[in-house]
Amino acid sequence: MLVNILVLGKDAKQNELYAKCCRELVDCHIDIMSNTDNAMSWLGRVQYHVVVLDLPQPLFTLERIKRIHPESSVVVLSGSPSIEDAVRAIRLGAEDFLTKPISMEAFKLAVQRGIDRKVLFEEDGVYSKSLNLVNSCQMISASLEEQRILSIVKSYLTRELQCVHSGIFTLNKYAHFEIEDPDSSLDQGLEEIFNIALTNHKPYELFPDRDTFYQFIERSPTTPAMFFFRFQCVEDRDYYYVALSPKKPEPLTEFEGRLKIMRAQIDVTSQNIMRYRDIQKMAFIDDLTGLHNTRYLNSILEREIEKARMQNSSFAILFIDADKFKRVNDEHGHLHGSRLLTEIAHKIKLCIRDSDSAVRYGGDEFVAVLSPCDLSTGKRVAERIRRMIEQSEFLRDDGLNLKVTVSIGVAVYPDHAHSKEDVIEAADQAMYNAKNKSRNSVFVANLRAGETSDV
Repeated sequence: MLVNILVLGKDAKQNELYAKCCRELVDCHIDIMSNTDNAMSWLGRVQYHVVVLDLPQPLFTLERIKRIHPESSVVVLSGSPSIEDAVRAIRLGAEDFLTKPISMEAFKLAVQRGIDRKVLFEEDGVYSKSLNLVNSCQMISASLEEQRILSIVKSYLTRELQCVHSGIFTLNKYAHFEIEDPDSSLDQGLEEIFNIALTNHKPYELFPDRDTFYQFIERSPTTPAMFFFRFQCVEDRDYYYVALSPKKPEPLTEFEGRLKIMRAQIDVTSQNIMRYRDIQKMAFIDDLTGLHNTRYLNSILEREIEKARMQNSSFAILFIDADKFKRVNDEHGHLHGSRLLTEIAHKIKLCIRDSDSAVRYGGDEFVAVLSPCDLSTGKRVAERIRRMIEQSEFLRDDGLNLKVTVSIGVAVYPDHAHSKEDVIEAADQAMYNAKNKSRNSVFVANLRAGETSDV
């Protein structure tokens, strides 16, 4: 059997070394790539037995690979590993997680295990569908976001049913169906087909009771054959996976059994996500202001960087510092100082979107994370915050009617930095330049390291 192997990494010399080791193990065809998007396109067309993944941020790509082709064995190589990354990689279905510099013998062993597993669970083998289900449930169990679960459900069922097109829908408050699919790329024609199908076959009429959770609809003169799968996720509402022109699995009882297992996994993971959110609220909230704390900032920045790299987008960091705050503590006491921080936090929240994040960084310093956001919008929001605070009177209930100003630094990922530490540092340095020059102003980090510019 000729084995197909994909090597995906940024270092050309390392890629050739990995390929050489693979050829020493088995007769194989090897594709070597450095561009992730190109690799994902090939992965959809070529049935790779093994994928060797050597990227700076491998976990997001690992999940994409497992969604497209869960049967592929993925060997993850990492130059800056953590225990959390290793655990998450294995939970996402990696064959192995190796720390660089790696032992070539350990690498060959991991690749050989992947090849052996693929031979056992080959495409037309009796275990293939079970392996597909196991990998998908494994990814669901590792998810902490509802949207990610929806993506995995869609990916699994689309492969299982070999359908032409699919989507996930839910009822909005007006009882109209709207797409909830985070990976949707439907063109206008397909959206119209879905709308006609949903009008002719209203999902809530197809499921008269809670025990009915899937339906196959035969083709009619006006609509294609369809499949509906109803499930609940984190939110207490029904989602409907809808497939156009599905291939009806045989025997149907085995397919129904796999659906029941997936529903059970979604339910367990949803409960875990709710518990995780409760813990997050306690662990990630600043007791004084009610904003998020720095622990949350580290988490959100990692997620935003991952999203920005994937979607080729940007986000902005606003570093906000209250001017001459020490004077308030000295003249009016720390209790009034704490109340002032709470009121400033409230003003910041009023100036940003619900989808943005506001963080108390420490003392009288705050950070706002605006996503998605370009530099122009970031400057505009920063100026809005500065102006609102300048024009407000604080501690009015205490009879003080204080006037307060802030200095704000603005930095944008990836324009000004390529890591979470550097983008915070860039915004922080811009804020200090605003403070040193005039206070009550907004400065932007310059594209050249160490320089800033006034708005």
